[in-house]
Amino acid sequence: MQCSGDRASTNRPQCDGKKPCKRCATRTEISGCIYEVHIKHAKEELVKQIKDLMTKDHLTDQILQALSTEEQVPDILSRLRQGESYEAIVAWLGRSSIDALSPRESYTSILDTSDHEMGGVSSTQFRWTSVTSDVGVLDHLFQLYFAWVHPVHTLFSEGHFVDSYKRQSNVYCSSILVNALCAMACHLHTVSDTDEVDFEHLGRDFSDAVRADIDYSDRAITTIQTSAVMFLVLSARSEGLRAASYLKLATTNLSYFDHPDIEGLQEVWKNTVRGVKNLNG
Repeated sequence: MQCSGDRASTNRPQCDGKKPCKRCATRTEISGCIYEVHIKHAKEELVKQIKDLMTKDHLTDQILQALSTEEQVPDILSRLRQGESYEAIVAWLGRSSIDALSPRESYTSILDTSDHEMGGVSSTQFRWTSVTSDVGVLDHLFQLYFAWVHPVHTLFSEGHFVDSYKRQSNVYCSSILVNALCAMACHLHTVSDTDEVDFEHLGRDFSDAVRADIDYSDRAITTIQTSAVMFLVLSARSEGLRAASYLKLATTNLSYFDHPDIEGLQEVWKNTVRGVKNLNG
């Protein structure tokens, strides 16, 4: 027995999110009571946490900058020892926490990711990957990637990628990029006793597909993005040396990219440059 985590459902008793939930607590066997947060809600919470951390980071930068001047060091340290909040100290310094966000406007796209529906392209129409033809598994993996990786490591425009994926266009999507995203998402999947798929093994198959098909001399934007994603995949597997080679490849090929005149390329290019710089930082 597994309790559904969809508290908004009208087709079955609602779950209150507690462990065990009120409904399951009335039953004899409660070991199967598992509350799984909806992927969209999890993404919204993650984005909120990122925003909070970035705001705190900006405030910290201002305080450190003030400390570097040596003029107000004793007063700042005194306020920190007294437990004053960063917001209060910045306000005392006469600086606006809102204005402090302006030097990092480039991070906006990281936070304003949209919930584009992949919509499951039928395997009889077109296959972006030969690893699996299970549309449900692919949709699940894309949701994991966009929820947990994309808000932090924005290596491409989600909207342009999804549009190309649906239209079966190679402009902003490619088989190797799809395989790389799915390889990373397999690592993020939480193993469950109800799994009918071995996601660890599946992740290896996706990675092998990338290595078999990638052209290391190709400087297409999707190939550069694939190299960057593979850096994340191998880093997650603690394969640092191989991961570094993919990041170096992405960085090098970015410097030789020739910017063809394609609609939307400027936005996609900026996201990729920003993402690769973030990984190198």
